Amino acid sequence: MIRHADIIGEWVINRSIRDIINKKEFILSGNGIFTNKNNIFHYKETGLLKSDKFESKAHQEYTWIIKPNGWIINFSDGNYFHDLELENTEQEVYHECGNDIYKGMFLLNLPRNFEVMWEVSGPRKNYKSHTYYNKEIGR
Repeated sequence: MIRHADIIGEWVINRSIRDIINKKEFILSGNGIFTNKNNIFHYKETGLLKSDKFESKAHQEYTWIIKPNGWIINFSDGNYFHDLELENTEQEVYHECGNDIYKGMFLLNLPRNFEVMWEVSGPRKNYKSHTYYNKEIGR
């Protein structure tokens, strides 16, 4: 059974992003760290985003708030993003942001790894991403 604390620690991140509108492919390599402060899990991700002619540092942060059977995941500004359940190792999530629609799939193999896939569509957005998270063992 997956436990809340299984997400805590350092993760190696590898993400592919396919921008359908602009016909571009991106790769992000980096690290994510989950820390626990008063049963609120803070997630901070940093990495390097690359394409054939582009390279930039990237970062994002989320807050994972414990609920009895999973988490409530919020953006760093406190706005709600989506829920994630502990008992489902494979689950779909959904988020609307203005005219943009985010459809996600989580594949949880905690505590060792997990995957997240997003399909994002909207008036000016159309991309797919696939992220692999692998636990940093021994740190």
